Amino acid sequence: MEAEDEEIIKSINETPAQKAAKRRKLSEEAQEAEDLQKRLEIVHDEDDDVFVKATPFAQKVLVVDYQIVMIDNKP
Repeated sequence: MEAEDEEIIKSINETPAQKAAKRRKLSEEAQEAEDLQKRLEIVHDEDDDVFVKATPFAQKVLVVDYQIVMIDNKP
């Protein structure tokens, strides 16, 4: 709750210049991503006999959030 309040206060206290700079930065990042996407070319490989063993950069880890609930059912 406090983190949300801090974010709200921070966004209220931002000056128009800061907001414009933030918007410009996000726009530039989006433009760079779009340029990279345009340069990406998928090449079909005819030789299927080559296998490469690769290590993934990141793995998804399952996060389990559980809670123990005690219920008293007395007759």
